[in-house]
Amino acid sequence: MNRALIAVVLLMVMGSVSGMRINPDPRVVVSFMDKSIAPELDILRVMADISPDNHHLVFQVKTRGERIQGNDHDYLLLHITHGKTYVLLLPVNKEKENQVLVYERSPQPDDDDLLILGKFKVNSHLTNFNITSIFRGGEFSVPLDWIDFNTNFSFDAYTVRARIKGDTLEVSKIYDWGRKGKTHNNEKPLSAITLLNKICAPKSNNQRL
Repeated sequence: MNRALIAVVLLMVMGSVSGMRINPDPRVVVSFMDKSIAPELDILRVMADISPDNHHLVFQVKTRGERIQGNDHDYLLLHITHGKTYVLLLPVNKEKENQVLVYERSPQPDDDDLLILGKFKVNSHLTNFNITSIFRGGEFSVPLDWIDFNTNFSFDAYTVRARIKGDTLEVSKIYDWGRKGKTHNNEKPLSAITLLNKICAPKSNNQRL
């Protein structure tokens, strides 16, 4: 499916609207620099785009620095709310091997700033996701055919301390959170249709990944 066809489909389909509002540009989440935490844990921005093969939605998370070795329990985490709450992990340590696993749980209350803390279970049925380490950050690829255009969709990114035991992930500490700001009940949030339609719209070079 090419970009033009995706754009046409998204313009024609109407879906229910919910999720985190990330205006004015839903493709980009900017996080303020925080010099009180280590550079590799300080998220600067999260950008969304369609992959060159038009099969994946790619989230690029950029940090202020990077780490080769250190605490094995520090991770870069992509958080997606799409019916359920899903998370993908990438070790902060560049030398640590990463597994492409998708964890999930039922959504937490929208007004809970610490909604990412706690336990998640592996969903072994979710495949064709990908995680790649890049200079000062990581890329998380989500298959477009997994996305339900009639279901709410939102995303943000964290640096966290977490432990994996068997099929269970437990997030115990948040270092930084890449987000536009807290969603309020009187704001009009985004649907998966709206987000993907924005991503398919023409972009200048400095807006691309």
